[in-house]
Amino acid sequence: MNKEPENEAVAELSVGQLLRQAREQRKLTVQQVALQLNLKAEQVERLEQDQPDGRTLETFARGYVRAYGRLLKLPETELMAALSRQTGSVASTTKPMRTFSNRTAHQATENRFMWLTYAIIVLLLVLLFVWWWQSARENTADSAPTTTNQATEVPSQQAPVTPEPQTELPAAPATDEQDVSMGSSADNAITEQQLNEMLQQLVPQSAELAPVAEVPQLDTLEMRFSENCWIDVVDADGNRVAYGTKQAGYIMQLTGTAPFVITLGNPSVVTINFNQQAFDMSAFPGGRVAKFTIPESE
Repeated sequence: MNKEPENEAVAELSVGQLLRQAREQRKLTVQQVALQLNLKAEQVERLEQDQPDGRTLETFARGYVRAYGRLLKLPETELMAALSRQTGSVASTTKPMRTFSNRTAHQATENRFMWLTYAIIVLLLVLLFVWWWQSARENTADSAPTTTNQATEVPSQQAPVTPEPQTELPAAPATDEQDVSMGSSADNAITEQQLNEMLQQLVPQSAELAPVAEVPQLDTLEMRFSENCWIDVVDADGNRVAYGTKQAGYIMQLTGTAPFVITLGNPSVVTINFNQQAFDMSAFPGGRVAKFTIPESE
């Protein structure tokens, strides 16, 4: 029989022998190795005796041997090859371990992505609320004409005043006597008889003058607001003398030709005086649009 393979197997050292020789060369005790590897002294002795604990998995046993070899600065490739030959299993390729730092970085990335998702959701909710608020505001403005924001007051139009025509005195005709007496200051004086004649000539002309147009008397309308209210006021001539939303505490003075057609968004908050006389507003309920005429038609 050929005994060369057996002689080579005997010549090769086991993993435990390699570890023990390296430890002795570095003059380390079993207790020192166990303390640095965070193992029990019994586990270190079993590794050097090639008698791993039967309760220990092969993966952990390989890890202990690898850590022991690194501590003693033994070639890891040769050490793991010897362990594979000894146990009869193929050495697995060492995979990089995932450290806690990588896990923490991945978790931080997930947290940032999660916060970004939350921010997008909040932004969408805000945009949805703004769209809903604008839609509700437009619907309210279309359903009731009482939501005008800017108030515009049209000044009352007064009837134009016809200017009084100016009367020019006609020049008195020059007489022959006046022409003759131009040289002396005494003869240039106007006699009383000539003055009376001139006045008599002016009287028929002044009587024929057109009469001065009388200015119509305009009516006054005073409105006091205890709360915000939308109004629309049109006089008898069709002129819109007031329009828009009036603020609480506002006092409005209007002039125009009666009757006035008044529209109020909330009549209960308005007090009206027509020609300095209080107008009864008890017939108009609050919270509803009211349209009426002042003074009321009989």
